[in-house]
Amino acid sequence: MRKSILIILFFLSLNGSAQEEKSYVFNTFRSIQLVNMQTTEVIPQKGFDFSIRHRFGMIGADSSMYQQFLGLDLPANIRFGFAFPILKNLYVGAGRTKTGKTIDLEAKYLIFRQTEDNKMPLSIAAYFNMGIMTDKFPKVPNYAYFNDTVTPFEYKSSHRLAYNFQVIIARKFSERISFQIAPVIIYKNLASANSENLTFSIPIGGSIKTSLKSSVIFEYAYRFNNRPGNNDYPLSIAWESGTVGHTFQIVISSTNELLEQDAYTKNSFNYLKGNFALGFNMRRVFWYKKKKLPPQ
Repeated sequence: MRKSILIILFFLSLNGSAQEEKSYVFNTFRSIQLVNMQTTEVIPQKGFDFSIRHRFGMIGADSSMYQQFLGLDLPANIRFGFAFPILKNLYVGAGRTKTGKTIDLEAKYLIFRQTEDNKMPLSIAAYFNMGIMTDKFPKVPNYAYFNDTVTPFEYKSSHRLAYNFQVIIARKFSERISFQIAPVIIYKNLASANSENLTFSIPIGGSIKTSLKSSVIFEYAYRFNNRPGNNDYPLSIAWESGTVGHTFQIVISSTNELLEQDAYTKNSFNYLKGNFALGFNMRRVFWYKKKKLPPQ
């Protein structure tokens, strides 16, 4: 009799935990990153995440499209990244980007997850990234000065560092449509002439599922200061295919920068004139222990 009661209590506890899990909304997006911007997704425990992000050179809606073989003949940018879960809603990662030979360290924490009953209508996450440029500093003219026009310019080790902090706010409106906004603060220890060290930007993005395994995703980032001279801001559109643990994206973007510290501070291509870069993002989650996966 005691064994029967224990068995019943065991299955009731399983059912209760299943109901608790069911109350949350999963897979607002297919990956921890949309195109360039972060999402509120985190990495499942008992696994790790490997990603490759690649952008070819800039081409235009003219003869350069075939002369440069869709940009494959031009210098490209690429980032390799690894990320590991530390807690249920927290992961850390590291990556290496070709531009600047930059090594970056990142962390993301999911603060709130959207619930099906809308008691929590949004998913909210905090993200931090620190990039360390390891390439040689570019040469500067003799008798160069800082912006105060008094202090002689000289490079310091701290000039290699750039930081990015953001709060990501997302909502899954239906099984097909998700949307997010992510206010970003970027700080560069070394800023270019006539610009500030601190940049404030608001990227927005979304996903529209076109089938069970594919989606069209998009993002756009507006800068409030350090605005580019041509007022062109990063715009990206991609077709995404994914399964549990794997996503692949074919990207059209107005920037070939891959770290947000650069994508949201440097000038993008003038997409109004048809200039863009092709590329792809590939991400794979590997599990080192079998784990019940969240519903798709």
